[in-house]
Amino acid sequence: MSHTFRVASCLLALSLSLNSSARAQSPSSPNPPAPSEAGELASALARATSEEERERLLARGDDSTNGALLAALKELAHPLVQKGDYPEALRISKLAVRVAERGGDRARLGSALCDLGAIYGRRNPPTEASDYLQKCLAIFEEVGDKRGKARALQALGVTYDTQRRFELAVESYEKSLALSVEAGDRNLTALVLNSLGLAHSSLGHYELGLEFYQKSSALSEELNDRGTLNMALNNIATYHTARGRYGEALDYLHRSLRILEEMGDAGDRRSLAYKLQNIGLVYRRQGSYEQALAYARRSLAILEELDDKFGVANLQNNIGVIYKSQGLYEQAQEWFRKSLQRYEALQHKGGIARSLNNIGDAYRLRGRYELAEEHLLKGLRLREEGRDRGAVALSLNNLGRLYQEQGRHAEMLEVSRRAAGLSEGLNDAEELWKAQERTGRALRAQGQPAEARQSFLASINTVEALRREAAGGEQQQQSFLENRLSPWLGMVELLVSRQEYAEALSFAEASKARVLLDALQAGRADLRQTLSQQERKDEEERRLRLVSLNSQLTDEARRDKPDAARVAALRAEVEKARLEYEDFETRLYAAHPELRIQRGEAPLITSEEITALLPDSASALLEYVVDDDATYLFAVTKSPGKSQADVRVYTLPFKREELARQTEAFRLQLAGRDLGFRASASRLYELLLKPAEAQLRGKTSLVIVPDNTLWDLPFQALLNGSNRFLLEDAGVAYAPSLTVLREMTRRRKGRGADAAPATLLALGNPLLGKGTNYAPTALRDGKLDSLPEAEQEVRALGRLYGAARSKVYTGAEAREDRFKSEAGKARILHFAAHGLVNNASPMYSHLALAGGGAGEDGLLEAWELTRLDLRADLAVLSACETARGRTAAGEGMIGLSWAMFVAGVPSIVVSQWKVESAGTRELMVSFHRALLSPQAAGKAKTTKSEALRQSALKLLKNPETNHPFYWAGFVLIGEGN
Repeated sequence: MSHTFRVASCLLALSLSLNSSARAQSPSSPNPPAPSEAGELASALARATSEEERERLLARGDDSTNGALLAALKELAHPLVQKGDYPEALRISKLAVRVAERGGDRARLGSALCDLGAIYGRRNPPTEASDYLQKCLAIFEEVGDKRGKARALQALGVTYDTQRRFELAVESYEKSLALSVEAGDRNLTALVLNSLGLAHSSLGHYELGLEFYQKSSALSEELNDRGTLNMALNNIATYHTARGRYGEALDYLHRSLRILEEMGDAGDRRSLAYKLQNIGLVYRRQGSYEQALAYARRSLAILEELDDKFGVANLQNNIGVIYKSQGLYEQAQEWFRKSLQRYEALQHKGGIARSLNNIGDAYRLRGRYELAEEHLLKGLRLREEGRDRGAVALSLNNLGRLYQEQGRHAEMLEVSRRAAGLSEGLNDAEELWKAQERTGRALRAQGQPAEARQSFLASINTVEALRREAAGGEQQQQSFLENRLSPWLGMVELLVSRQEYAEALSFAEASKARVLLDALQAGRADLRQTLSQQERKDEEERRLRLVSLNSQLTDEARRDKPDAARVAALRAEVEKARLEYEDFETRLYAAHPELRIQRGEAPLITSEEITALLPDSASALLEYVVDDDATYLFAVTKSPGKSQADVRVYTLPFKREELARQTEAFRLQLAGRDLGFRASASRLYELLLKPAEAQLRGKTSLVIVPDNTLWDLPFQALLNGSNRFLLEDAGVAYAPSLTVLREMTRRRKGRGADAAPATLLALGNPLLGKGTNYAPTALRDGKLDSLPEAEQEVRALGRLYGAARSKVYTGAEAREDRFKSEAGKARILHFAAHGLVNNASPMYSHLALAGGGAGEDGLLEAWELTRLDLRADLAVLSACETARGRTAAGEGMIGLSWAMFVAGVPSIVVSQWKVESAGTRELMVSFHRALLSPQAAGKAKTTKSEALRQSALKLLKNPETNHPFYWAGFVLIGEGN
């Protein structure tokens, strides 16, 4: 169990233990004072500033008033406990003890001491709690109060739990359970059942712990005891989170959160803060870092307000982990240092170890290995002293990473095996797959390939099991594998070294475009059809709020003199609304597990299917795998007369960082019309293609599966040794993976070659805003000026296809709602408009269309495309940078093209930079003309990739447009035939 969940659960258990005394029967007085009189006296006692004043007020009471006064003091203390103002709550509770002592009623004194001990138990460490609780326990035994004794034992058990004395906690809880059942206190029974679940889980009895949680949940639901139900649901979520069942975990967490919100002022702000923190933890583990950060900051604000020093330290640490996961190491270090200072002030060894571990790992990531080892070993020693097996496993895994980078393979193997054993015993899948993967790498380095293979396979299977439990739909799952690909990369490296190339390619395929493959094979879940009426209403309200904010932002941004402050404020509101919408959608998927795609069930491509993707001996498939220290090129070709494809692998010895630097530099050279691009074009050809030159000789059709930053590389503009562009010798198409390409080919063939003739839906030069004075612009960029060439482009396409087979909309008619209503009937979609890429949040990249439709803002965003059911064979996004987005390891380029694939379109033409409008018009009209050209006798019909190649070559041969800026910017991704 994570420390975060444990702290939240223990605190809430003590809170409910404290509250339960309100249900305990106290001896009644014959003539109790009116509640208002007792309340006034309690308030006066609380306000008293001197001992003399308190004594004077206490003298007003007598035996007949004590019961009501004690109840009133308890009512004053309770909200202070909920708020986290423990010093004031303790002061008032000590007054209650004095009142009880003066009255001489032993039962009332026991109850007051129990309340006081429970409040002390909420402080960390709970040093004084046990003393008070043992005193109250002795009193309840003396007076024979079974209910009171049960309550004291439960609170004492929570104190032991907080002190990590779990065997004593179980013993105390079991005694409490027997007494609460005997006394007939079912509310307390539900609470103790939940506490027993916590203690058994801490001892590693996870299934038994879950059984207790479920019993507590059922009983507290029956009793409408929302406080205990809230805690039980939270702990069931803990169970699922630890096992990587993130969808189920989020469902239970949000059910628990709803209960807490319904309780209003009666709810516990601290419990709310920890619940928000735990939801953020699930999002972080799924790679949804923006959502994780949003929840962490909400939680931090509450805990800072409550002055919960320990909780704040935890949040600071967690925020550091999020920044570290995003590669922002200096920011992460700053947060880790803040948390370390707080943990040290609290003298909390577990927290100190946590911060040291994270600081050490951040030093490793920055290449400062000596400091990394120093901090990691300090943290490990503290964790071993505390006997926290889960934390020890995490520290060992971090040490394994460090030893791997230092080449210390024997030490790496030792700590990784220890981490694997601990993680398996704890059923912690996240730490287990990491330990298994590093064990595999250490074994391979020590010359044990068979054993290494088994470790890699075990790690892959663990990750696949986690992936099947990921929460949310396609959009939420994109980043899940992004930081979990190392087992596949390790297996590829191992198999390549043993020259088992075909199997290595199958593992390379298994690491690519998995979410997209799931969507293509299993189909997309229709979320709205499954929702209740209230859920549909809530979803629509959130969507319309996002539309409204988008409209306000675009209207303001398009003014002649936009208000910078208002633009900034609206951008912040839009970002907040986006995160809220995504979070709401994730919750819906968690609440409706029937929507979950059968992840991991999609069969990967076979060697026979790979061969079938090669129509002839003039074709080749090129797949890249980019690892930290090397890049692998898989080249697949078929010799004349042979039935099987030839798979060869070339190891390209340059690092990921250097590849990224050279790729981006070259793309920027072309996008900026730099005349000095040829040296870069030749160098990248030498690095990426020349090793396979002999195998590729004579190949005139290439399908390239890029990886990592190679998605940004225009391969068609690389120069070979004869000073010829690759495009001059071969048509080039791109694919997210060969398995996805197989599915796209099936989709095209499934629609039938004898289907109705291609019908075109084209939108060009949409009117953006009312009454805007447009000035023509040469680039289809973010300035959102008028695009007269774009309008000419789509009108020319209308004439090519003919009025009967085309619908062309321009200006105010090129509306977003119109596209959504008509796109499902067209076989070819063409946009000639402004496109804006959002690299940070690629699913909000959009095409700028005309507004005016009901409930639409004119921004056709990538996430909206994924909701459509399109039947088109081809979509052309004739706008700027539509091929770009965020490169997600394991999924490819996330953005507009990815969204089109999810929507059902197998072939997409998109741009890699800000394209020039006039040249684009010429290229696009030529492309469509080539597609429509009649098939000559005895010749194959022109494919999409060949049509694009022919159109680009026309610009290349024109001296005015022969720079690759004009002809190399557009690429075809997907099925190229």
